[in-house]
Amino acid sequence: MEAEDTELQNQSKEVILFGRDIRKVPCFKNSILFGIYSGLATGLATFMFTSRVKLASNVAMGSYVSVALGYYFFCRYTYVKNKYDIAEIQQALRHKHFSNDEENMQSFLQDDEKLEDA
Repeated sequence: MEAEDTELQNQSKEVILFGRDIRKVPCFKNSILFGIYSGLATGLATFMFTSRVKLASNVAMGSYVSVALGYYFFCRYTYVKNKYDIAEIQQALRHKHFSNDEENMQSFLQDDEKLEDA
């Protein structure tokens, strides 16, 4: 009975944005957090040095957007690249498992060259 209650409490509600659950989008959480931290730090530093609220707000917002988008695009690029590399390795392992012939290895190398051209 208590296990069911704690299990229900541990489950968080879905957060839907544009029809997708953003909790399941890779890199989204980290990019938003890094953007917030950078915006807070640069906005506070700008305010401490200039004492101009509007400038500090603009710098904070610019920093937030640039860091969040920059980190998100970099993280997604790395994620997709790793996913593609893993798929290539799995294909090579499957091919090696099913064939040990020299002739089949030559056809695999030709297929690999076609992938690099794409």
